[in-house]
Amino acid sequence: QLSPTLQSALQHRTKTPHITIRRTSKMTEVHVAIYDLSNGMAKGLSAQFLGPQHAIDIIPHTAIVAFGKEYFFGQGIEWCHPQEFRMTRGIHPIDIQSLGHTSCSQSEFEAWCRMQGQNGRFSATSYDLLSRNCNNFTEEAAREGLRLGRGIPSWILEVPQRFLSSPLGTMVRPMLEQMQLTNSAPTNVSHQMNDDQSYTPSATPAVAAAAAANPWADIPETPPAPKESNDTSSAGTPFLDKQTALLSTDTGVVKICLDRLNTASDQREILSKLGDAKYAWTHAELQSVHQMLRLFMNETKQISFALMLLRLVVLREPSTANIDKEESQSTEFVADLLLQNKLQSMSNRSMAWCVLSNAFGSKQLPSWTSSEDNNQSDKFLQLIDKAVNDCDPSVADASTPTQKALRQSASAFLYNTSRQLTAETNNGGADGNSELNEAIMSILIGCLENLGEENDSTSINRRYMCIGQILKSREFGQTAVGLTKDLGMLDVDMIRRASYDHIVDKVAKEVASLL
Repeated sequence: QLSPTLQSALQHRTKTPHITIRRTSKMTEVHVAIYDLSNGMAKGLSAQFLGPQHAIDIIPHTAIVAFGKEYFFGQGIEWCHPQEFRMTRGIHPIDIQSLGHTSCSQSEFEAWCRMQGQNGRFSATSYDLLSRNCNNFTEEAAREGLRLGRGIPSWILEVPQRFLSSPLGTMVRPMLEQMQLTNSAPTNVSHQMNDDQSYTPSATPAVAAAAAANPWADIPETPPAPKESNDTSSAGTPFLDKQTALLSTDTGVVKICLDRLNTASDQREILSKLGDAKYAWTHAELQSVHQMLRLFMNETKQISFALMLLRLVVLREPSTANIDKEESQSTEFVADLLLQNKLQSMSNRSMAWCVLSNAFGSKQLPSWTSSEDNNQSDKFLQLIDKAVNDCDPSVADASTPTQKALRQSASAFLYNTSRQLTAETNNGGADGNSELNEAIMSILIGCLENLGEENDSTSINRRYMCIGQILKSREFGQTAVGLTKDLGMLDVDMIRRASYDHIVDKVAKEVASLL
């Protein structure tokens, strides 16, 4: 059909005899999708690490959206349906902008893309952080491949140099590289362009996409090797039986934290050893580090970095004697920060849970968790309630990256705590019908509550792991199964109806078998 303007021109052609009517080629609208690979963490933490003048709001990834597909540069030039890209990677655009309309056809554009791969401009091996990244591809694809007069926003192209121009830029560069859509970024299904316009899939475990929401806690969902458990192992729960404690062990931020803490040279020297997981610590060294970091945690501007380091300290064992007293004081200090609501930043609360999760997952529960009559202390029970509250997916802004990170860290703490509590009570003669103690009951009910409202796969997985850990306990597993059924908060049909990813589905089905 002709446009109203052309129809009007035809009606008046006697007055304007020189009008020539041409059919224009089909025009396609092109959009740029802008993502934040830091999932909101850059805005909250970059100013602390880089200084306010060098702070960045996001770590951007961009892609061309046209012809019903999303085109991007990661492991070569790749494409897939926009919704597939977002669902499989667990990431969604923070903005989508129109770049205009192009007369370039889909076949012409994809031929241009193939040519860029063949000539090495944007091949699988040509990725460069500063000059040839996903955003450089989007810019050239818009201006050259699609022949548009507009590229992506210039500030996006300036981010790497802005980042690296800061005093800490050279140290933070490895972190930025890890966040790019190459090896460690979430790319569990991608379609790489080839000559016959088909695609070849490449896979990375889907759990990486979930874990990327919290880059400060490199907690794996499936351990590299099974670890012997004190719980009942059966053919029905092999996946639950091989789970180990969820520990955050990344040492990549040690140097950055030291540069942000006001440390003396001797303090820096000993703290720097946290970057070496094999270093043989003495009792005196660990005692000094615990005391040092507790002092730093009294300073609001330094607490983030102190918590990041303490997360590693609680994993270290002295070569000569135990450090129970100092570590107990440090973990109780962190627990008090949480219980007294002294951590206003959700990032700091997440890191506090990482500290306690590491401490409870790698050693026995600290002395302050028990009362004089050998029952759980009130503070310990309050801390469990606090973790349950921080796992609540029904709060406002629950879908934001920082809220998800908080739920993931708190649920890791609950899982590691349940492992300790079930390990402490298991004995060979138990029939599973012992009474549930208050801590176990709080964790079980807390993990069951609002489970159906949770949409973050990492949090769902950890809550199911926690439930499974309790249900398969030799000491009180059958009591826990009965309580779960009586409460009606979870049943086999509910689990079967749910749609989970591969990893969560395994754990959920084993929980169903226990029920």
